[in-house]
Amino acid sequence: MAATRKSASAPAQRITADNLGAWVVKCNPAISNLPELIAGGVRSWCVREGYRSRLIEAGQPVLLWVTGATGARPQAGIWAAGRTTGPVEYSEHGKLVMPVTMDFLSTPVPREEIAPRLPELEVVRQPFMSNPSFATTTQYAVLADLCGF
Repeated sequence: MAATRKSASAPAQRITADNLGAWVVKCNPAISNLPELIAGGVRSWCVREGYRSRLIEAGQPVLLWVTGATGARPQAGIWAAGRTTGPVEYSEHGKLVMPVTMDFLSTPVPREEIAPRLPELEVVRQPFMSNPSFATTTQYAVLADLCGF
């Protein structure tokens, strides 16, 4: 008799308005011009359409995570922090974006400092997920302490 597989059910929503500490958006420095972002500021960030993007509203904390391999330059970790300024919208180029205001940290907080304290942080566990990622309220409190805000 052949074994049958159980069909996988849809994954449960991991993030809700009640447990959201901060959105985390990823920046690949091989694609995005990081020095230009630092000089000009960040006013929006592309996100994937889905249940997460529908949770985005004005006033929510947001962190910018620069990606990269261990030892890479620029160093992977949190580079900027700020707030969302409204719900997602479509840019003039037809991309779904999260409107934000962010300030770059005087010193980025490297992944090597974050990962030991927050091994379950989504961006640490699953670095190749699409934007936006998130930190829970508990994780965000630890990140705020590490980042000094």
